[in-house]
Amino acid sequence: MSRALITLMLCTFTIGTAESVIAGILPPIAHDTDVSLRAVGMLITLYALVVVVTGPLVTALCGCLSRRTVLTSCMSVFAVGNLVCALSPGYAGLVTGRAVSALAHSTVIAVAVACARDLAPPHRKARATAQVTLGIGLATVVGVPAGTALGEQFGWRVTFATLALLSVVSVPLLAFSRLPPTPPRREPALAGRKRRPRPSFPPSMIATAAVIVCGTAGVFTLYTYAVPFLTQETGLAGALTTWLLLLYGLGGIAGNTLGARMADSSHQRAALIALAVGTTGLLALAAARHNPLAAAALLTLTGLAYFATIPALNAQIVADAPRSDPAVALAVNNSAFCVGIALGSWLGGTLITDRPLAVLPLAAAALTGLALLIQWGITRTTRTQPARLATTDGPSHPVPSNHAPRDIPAHQPDTAHDPTGLSR
Repeated sequence: MSRALITLMLCTFTIGTAESVIAGILPPIAHDTDVSLRAVGMLITLYALVVVVTGPLVTALCGCLSRRTVLTSCMSVFAVGNLVCALSPGYAGLVTGRAVSALAHSTVIAVAVACARDLAPPHRKARATAQVTLGIGLATVVGVPAGTALGEQFGWRVTFATLALLSVVSVPLLAFSRLPPTPPRREPALAGRKRRPRPSFPPSMIATAAVIVCGTAGVFTLYTYAVPFLTQETGLAGALTTWLLLLYGLGGIAGNTLGARMADSSHQRAALIALAVGTTGLLALAAARHNPLAAAALLTLTGLAYFATIPALNAQIVADAPRSDPAVALAVNNSAFCVGIALGSWLGGTLITDRPLAVLPLAAAALTGLALLIQWGITRTTRTQPARLATTDGPSHPVPSNHAPRDIPAHQPDTAHDPTGLSR
């Protein structure tokens, strides 16, 4: 793995850890700020809402800047947001810090994935993006537990200070990494001027976003309440549930790698297979929930299937996007994941208010099954319109950026190895 990809993975690892780590330090934050657990939990919701609302907009506004400038600026903003949380005297400061850090979330992930795609040859683009998004999987397996342990040992402020430090460290690494330049935009002239580019969202992109929302909501309907489900329905001791969640994360890392390899051949087929496996695994978990070994295996399979969808759907949403807006498409992609997380968490909490926990995997399977149906419809539509991608404009050729003297040209598209037109 190149130094540039490692640096980009560090960025996604930091972002992914910050998104979820607060769940592990809720009680001490509530105690120190004198607010309820529910109020602290709302910080997670606030973060997701800011990401969803501002992510595509911030990414579109940064479209005229070099990728190096965008990434270093956003990671600096992210560092400031986490530092505000670390130094916050009360709850209001935490709200401000979380909102500030959330502004950078989608743009960092979108631009990092776009860089990874352009650094890779056409037949390895999904695998390159999977190496970058592996940072999010590692955040689940390593980052969140480590952040929780730091908070319990030294106080929750140290957790946020560590995230700020990781963000600061990434800035010089990005500044001296060999990143591809931003591809030039093609915009028609109007009265002697170039029109300001506007992000566009074709129906195929919206359909892919719907797949992401439903699939993610399904998984998080169960995952958010995995600990009470495992202890009450499976009968496992509390300490063992931690190991099962670790298995889920390890399954996710394996799924991320496997899904990327499949997506390099066909992202649509990869998404269909991953969603089908995930839906089947959730249904089987509902039936075998009283068997600890079966529950462990099926929870691991669920993590594998869910993370396998990520590189496939990343590739699909970029393929559906206008050629001038790949980063905006990836920001929409990330916002869709955040909507799915929020929706799944809300639905799971609503269901278990007056129903047994056994309903969770069934509800989760229903949502992932809906995602599977939508994806099947997308695949059918694409097959009946074989000329759709072929009619788009020819590939654009990146030029060196004046803002980043170390930028290197991306690999040029190779239509012999990239018949779907994924090369940008």
